[in-house]
Amino acid sequence: MLTYKDDWEEAKKHYMAYWEKDYYRRCCLAITVPREKPKKNYVSDAQYTVEQLYTDPRALYDSMIRGCERTEFLCECIPGQMLNFGTAGECQYFGCKPNYTPGTIWFDPVLKEPDASLLHYNRSRFDEHKKIVSDLVSLVKNDYFVAMNDNCGIIDGLAHLRGTENLLVDMLYEPEFVLEAEKKIIDVWIETQNEYFEVIKENNFGGSSHSWMQLWSPGRHAQIQCDYSVMISPQMYEKFVLPELEMTSAALDRCTYHLDGVEQLRHLDIILSVKTIDNIQWTRVAGQPKTSASIEALKKIQKAGKGLVLIPDRDEIEFLMRNLSHKGLQLIVGGLKNKEEAEDLVRLAESLAH
Repeated sequence: MLTYKDDWEEAKKHYMAYWEKDYYRRCCLAITVPREKPKKNYVSDAQYTVEQLYTDPRALYDSMIRGCERTEFLCECIPGQMLNFGTAGECQYFGCKPNYTPGTIWFDPVLKEPDASLLHYNRSRFDEHKKIVSDLVSLVKNDYFVAMNDNCGIIDGLAHLRGTENLLVDMLYEPEFVLEAEKKIIDVWIETQNEYFEVIKENNFGGSSHSWMQLWSPGRHAQIQCDYSVMISPQMYEKFVLPELEMTSAALDRCTYHLDGVEQLRHLDIILSVKTIDNIQWTRVAGQPKTSASIEALKKIQKAGKGLVLIPDRDEIEFLMRNLSHKGLQLIVGGLKNKEEAEDLVRLAESLAH
């Protein structure tokens, strides 16, 4: 039993159906509302630096517990904390240094030449990260889930190492370097992600969780992506990114592709062709149309046999429930004021389930 998730066993039934591209009573709904009273009256007045909020297990635990104390995790919403080593943080295992800022981690390029022989795996840096995860799991016990990290996007990681503009030039003039470097990073990614899973699986009841996507899965599940792809053509995506998708997704029991905005739609057919990708998580990028405006693309994803993870605005939820199959559908819902509003939404979902 999770301290901050009283109805975990019920939520698990929904997730087991979700991964089978089915539904239990309705689509999955991950809903948060403010908690009326603190559950444990936990109070910590400790002050932490920005770096500690990324790397200190006690700081991570305290910050998460403060949030849990203020939040009700309803339906399929799960209390989970992602280990944030930076997006495509696996680049650190090849020499990138993190620049910690509130909200994100930045990296400066370190690979000055397009030479894959200069890429060396620094096991000691990974061991530092692994210890953070292990120590956090020991603190957390069963209060909440310790989720998989944000080490995702192999080409994204190579862009950190090489520099965005340099990598674009490399794709044109040094394609063999890109493919060789990509393979070296993938091999390390698979090894390190497997080790992370072994650390967190007991805390995750034998499975793995993803915090901001509000997903739990039996076995090894993680996010894959290529945010860099908004700068390249479908032909270059197929040449450089498709191998990454095939190798990384095949190394997992289940995986979810993070599709970052409508500019990635030109790559959708290639993404959908990868049989070992289970889900597409659709992100509406700031300044782009609402999620529901891409309803035909969302239907296409479902028709291809992939699940969906959506984070819609409140006023488009009913439209999505009516127009998308509830089989393998996860809607992440924020902005509700109380349990009564949540219960109304659950009843609506059950009435529209198909």
